[in-house]
Amino acid sequence: MTTIIPSDALAAALDAEFVVARARAASRRGDLDEAARLLRDLDATAAPSAAVLDLLARVHAQRGELAEADACWARVQAVDPDDADAAAGRALIAEIDSKRRRTRPVLHPARAVLLAAALAGVIAAGAVIWSGPINAAPPPDQLTAGGPDAAARLQDEIRRADELERRVATLEAERDGSATRLADAVDALARDLAMPGVLLEKRPDAVRVVFEEGLFSRSDEITPAGAAMLSELGRRLAGMDVSTTVVGHAVAVPGGPASGGSVVALARALVAARELADASGVPLTSFTLVSADQAQGPFPDPARNRTVTLLVTPNEPETPR
Repeated sequence: MTTIIPSDALAAALDAEFVVARARAASRRGDLDEAARLLRDLDATAAPSAAVLDLLARVHAQRGELAEADACWARVQAVDPDDADAAAGRALIAEIDSKRRRTRPVLHPARAVLLAAALAGVIAAGAVIWSGPINAAPPPDQLTAGGPDAAARLQDEIRRADELERRVATLEAERDGSATRLADAVDALARDLAMPGVLLEKRPDAVRVVFEEGLFSRSDEITPAGAAMLSELGRRLAGMDVSTTVVGHAVAVPGGPASGGSVVALARALVAARELADASGVPLTSFTLVSADQAQGPFPDPARNRTVTLLVTPNEPETPR
């Protein structure tokens, strides 16, 4: 008796085989992203066979996507509980997960790369270099190609990943600790510099000091109120382990340059730095003097921009040994 396959079903089957062939070719040349995309698209538009899901699981595993690989093999087992390939793949992932949980709950990206490389080496005979037909599943022992040697290599890779993860965790802890100390130093600095007539802007690594009113009446002639405010700030800076940049501001004048900074702005920075140095006892040469661009005034009002701003940066706290 002859079985007649409907033409549309035959076309769909041929299309699926063509997609699988393209995915397998992409895997061989190392383009796992393309292989995964093709197989995921096929999975979304058709009911894939266990062999297709097995290939997708292997591609996921080689990309380091162990949870996705495990999910694909679980779908294979839902169709065929006795599928040896799916059981072997899930067992290997469970072993890797077990090693991971004993060291750290969250898998660091560097560790994921190493474990993915290890798993890729163990299952390489499946998705990448296995060239048999998609409906002829590779033998189960391909998941542990190399026998005891492959298992030993996997254990070595896991130990290397553990050590790398510990080193990365140490570096991250030191970095986080340094960032925390710097944030605390910025908070303390803002509290110490707070005073009437001053606006403070906290930045990740510094405090910007903006004066509510212009400190200069004209050119580099400082007002009595401006000198008093700078003297008070200088007294507060005394003894602090900080670096201070004094930024002079000036407004553009008719016939003068509209950008690029100005001699007047730099002169204002020098006058302000002298006031700070006299009050703090810090050498004048310890202050950094710069001219802001004419368009970088802190206020839209030209009179208030006859001023300076300060950028006070805590010096890097020493890392505890």
